[in-house]
Amino acid sequence: MKNKLAFLAVVSVLLLHSCIHFGGVDDDFIMTSNYEPVIIKRTAFESTTMLENTPRAIENSGKIYVKGNYIFINEVNEGFHLINNSDPSNPQNIAFIKVLGSSDLSIKEDIIYANNATDLIAFTIDESSETLTITKRLEHVFPQIWSPEGEYYYALEDDDIIVNWELIN
Repeated sequence: MKNKLAFLAVVSVLLLHSCIHFGGVDDDFIMTSNYEPVIIKRTAFESTTMLENTPRAIENSGKIYVKGNYIFINEVNEGFHLINNSDPSNPQNIAFIKVLGSSDLSIKEDIIYANNATDLIAFTIDESSETLTITKRLEHVFPQIWSPEGEYYYALEDDDIIVNWELIN
């Protein structure tokens, strides 16, 4: 019995010892990432949301939202493809809604709500004039966008906003 207790005590001490950092070689360890953040200053960021009347090809789709005869397909961190689905046998990609840092939207009546990186925006689209108008912006509702590897970027200034991550390797 004494041998078992002594063995358990030695194993416990070794396990605890392995959890404690005493310095040395690991101090020079630098974590590298395959991604770097795309950062925009707030003053420039707030003027990037717009309706582009030229549709884009769908490359990195995210969530899909259907409202009436329209389908909204998220292009991750870039915006939303606007698809006219009035003829379901022949849907037409008609425009792109540029909303940097976006991943989701919701629609109530004629107001579209979307995450715009760290902000929540509400906007309307006037089909006759083909314009987009932001009706409300709530700043810092969401955290900064984490990298695809699950890392947070800490070297930001107060007015920096991460709108995407780019592969660097």
